[in-house]
Amino acid sequence: MTTPTVHTSPAQRARIAGWLDLAARGWALFPVLPGRKQPAIRSWEQRATTNPDRIELFFTTHPDHNAGIAVGPSGLLVVDCDTPKPDQTDGTEAGRDGWDGWDVLHAMADGRGGVPATWTVTTPSGGRHLYFRAPDPVAGQAALGNTSRTLGPMLDTRGKGGQVLAPGSRLPNGAYQLADDTAPARLPGWITWRLTMRRPAAASAPPVAPPVALGYRSVYVAAIVRAELARVRSAGRGGHNAAVFTAARALGQLVGAGVLDHHAAEADLTDAADHIVGGPCDCTARDIAASITSGLAHGTRRPRRLPPPVEAIRPNPHKESA
Repeated sequence: MTTPTVHTSPAQRARIAGWLDLAARGWALFPVLPGRKQPAIRSWEQRATTNPDRIELFFTTHPDHNAGIAVGPSGLLVVDCDTPKPDQTDGTEAGRDGWDGWDVLHAMADGRGGVPATWTVTTPSGGRHLYFRAPDPVAGQAALGNTSRTLGPMLDTRGKGGQVLAPGSRLPNGAYQLADDTAPARLPGWITWRLTMRRPAAASAPPVAPPVALGYRSVYVAAIVRAELARVRSAGRGGHNAAVFTAARALGQLVGAGVLDHHAAEADLTDAADHIVGGPCDCTARDIAASITSGLAHGTRRPRRLPPPVEAIRPNPHKESA
């Protein structure tokens, strides 16, 4: 297809080249209004395309438009790590103590293998978009969609029905910039679990505070979680079920004490036991799930006696700057 002769600057041509690269990855793009986040077309999710000719033609003839990525059709799940607004906090420990979404996500991932390196874009406000491969759909379960603060304070997600601005897009306060070109990692299982199990409460329902703000475990609790998950990961053939039950019982005691979320503990243990199901033994996924369920129930009925409160996990002072 021959594109009309339109004057574009080197910067504009570089933006278009970057967007064509995204399309080559299989990410579906659509036009966004200049300097804004709003789509420039209706039915943008259905009309988003990976066709390089259409993309080049539109953005060459409309060089000031931004590009949006239709997250669902692209097979992605994007975690939006936000920053506190300068004139307000969200009322949580995170907001009061100056955490941002990046801090929250890494604190939550402590003891769960950390946050994997993945394709990352910085936003004009100082936040970050972490791109993950969306999990395969499960029969009878809807694909992951958009959430706001469901994963944690200052953490939004974009999935089916969601869009994010592609790097190179510009707002009045700055541009979206590629920070890490690592291929998108698989969405960690514990994030999938939380997004699947934690549904926003109905608007008419009174807010219910969890016993502990998830992601802000004490150093003591985090150390126990790390040790028990390590027990499962290092379990040898012949001792799998015993290791899983023992670890689940220990985490169940923390659940019973009100300092650990039951669903998060179950997801952590399931992730840690992945190597068992795929290993050279007769343990099945059903066997492991039964051991986890039994151990958690046993421990929950026998809550752990905890030491006096200790300082909560703090943001890493050596974290990478946005």
